[in-house]
Order: sequence, then C-alpha cells, then structure tokens
Amino acid sequence: MEIRSAEKNDAESIADIIKRHFEEDYMGFASFDEKYIKEKMKKDKFFVADDDGIVGCLRISFVDIDLAEIRALCVDKDFRKKGIAQMLFDKFLEFMKEKKMRKIIARTKSDNSDAIKFFENNEFNQEGYFKEHYRKGIDVVQLCRFL
Repeated sequence: MEIRSAEKNDAESIADIIKRHFEEDYMGFASFDEKYIKEKMKKDKFFVADDDGIVGCLRISFVDIDLAEIRALCVDKDFRKKGIAQMLFDKFLEFMKEKKMRKIIARTKSDNSDAIKFFENNEFNQEGYFKEHYRKGIDVVQLCRFL
C-alpha cells in the first residue's frame, strides 16, 4: 500500500471512489467526473492510497492562509478497517504541518458515528452542528483540530 500525492492521471479513479463512497448522499454526481477532479486539483490537494489501483483518497481544500478543510476521506468498502484512512490522514497531517496550517476542519453527517469517532481519535473536537445543512433531512457535524 502506497500513500502518495495524487497526480492528474488519478483523477478518474478519484472521482469514481468518491462517488462510491458518498453513494446517494451527493446530489451533483452528473458533473462529478475526471474533469471535475482535475479542475479541483488546481486549488485542492489530494492524497491517494494505491494498492495496484486507487482504494482510498483524501481531499483538502484551502479555505484561508492557515485554515484547511477535509472535503473527502474515502476508502473502498473492501479495504475498510485496515488502517488505510489513518495512513491517509497521517500523510495529510504531515503535509498540513509543513504548510504551517493553524486549523483543520472536517464535516460529516451527524449520524456517521464511525467518521465522528475517527476524527475524535485524531484530536478533533466538535465545534458546530448544522440542521439540514447540505440537503433536507441531513444534519451535519463540524469538527476541528488546531495544530
């Protein structure tokens, strides 16, 4: 398993894994493709878990000079519970420290106990709760970590 920065030729695989991960929770799938990821790569940073193919990814958006947001942390179902998300997160965290980020935020559905536990285990604290934030009937929790 190799954890590395994504390259442009990974864009199609990244789009596919994000779509599989979010399933019906993301409404913009019609435009969520290789072209969309390549466009996001101009500003955002992606890390991938490569095991003879992309099995996981982490996307970071830079919100401000010292503030970043985890936009996606995805691992294919067959590869979950094997520490891949943690490996992606560790690589990301190293990068964030090099970039001298002050704060990292992450959002997840309020009923996603696995994601909330993952972030709490990585020193994130809940700082916000958003009712029906992205779509009707889905509440979102925002967590943060200061570096």
